[in-house]
Amino acid sequence: MVNFFMDLLFPQMECCICRQPGLYSTRRPWCRSCQEQLIKLQGMLPICDRCGKYLVEGDGPLCQDCQTRTPPFKLSRAVGPYEEPYRISTKVLKFLGRRQLAYRMGKMMAAVVKKEPRFWPIDMIIPVPSTKASIKQRGFSQTELLAQQISKELKVKMYPHLLIRVKETPSQRECTREEREKNLLQAFDVRKADCIKGKNILLVDDVFTTGSTSRECARTLLDNGANQVNVITWATGKGC
Repeated sequence: MVNFFMDLLFPQMECCICRQPGLYSTRRPWCRSCQEQLIKLQGMLPICDRCGKYLVEGDGPLCQDCQTRTPPFKLSRAVGPYEEPYRISTKVLKFLGRRQLAYRMGKMMAAVVKKEPRFWPIDMIIPVPSTKASIKQRGFSQTELLAQQISKELKVKMYPHLLIRVKETPSQRECTREEREKNLLQAFDVRKADCIKGKNILLVDDVFTTGSTSRECARTLLDNGANQVNVITWATGKGC
C-alpha cells in the first residue's frame, strides 16, 4: 500500500537501469528490454552446486572455493550474475536510495527459493546486518528491505535484529579475499540465541561475491545453535 501511494505521488519517468524514458512503477521499475536481459543472464553458465556462483566452462559441479573449503551454509543461490543489469540495479537500490526496487528484487529472489526444494523447510528469515555507517548514509538497510519482501512472498517471518554486527567493518568492495575474511572475523553475534536453536534459517544478502560475509554470518548462526543456514542473494559472482 505504501508503494502504491509512492507511485502516485512520485511516478518514475525512466527505467531505473538503462534510463529509457517511460512510465514505471514499483511493480515494474525497469523496461522490457532490461527485464529480458535479466532473465537471459540467469542461465548463461552452469552454477556451483553449493554456493551458486557461476562456473567457468569445464568446472563443476563445485567451484574451486567450495572444493577447497566447504562453506558452513548448506546452499546459496542468486537470481543472476553480478553483471549489468544486476550490478546496476544493486547500486541504484543501495547508493541512489531507490528503496522501492526492493519490492521487485525481493519477489524475484523469493521465486528462486520457491523453486529450490533444498531450501526447505524454512523456519525464519534473517537479513545480513548492514553497518551503522551505511544505514546512516542511506537511511535504510537494503538487506532488510529485501528480506521483508521475501518474507511476504514465502509467508515466513523475518527477524531483523537476531543477527547483529558487533564490529564495524570498512567497505569491502576494494578488499582482497584475505582482507575481507580478516575484517569480518567475529564481526557478528546473535541476540537471543534461544530463538534460533534448532531452526532452519534463510539468510538474505544483496550480493554474493567472495562469499566471506555469508560464510561468517552462517558460521555465527550455526555456532549459536541454528540447525541449518541457506543463503539467497540478488546477484552472485563467478566461481574461481
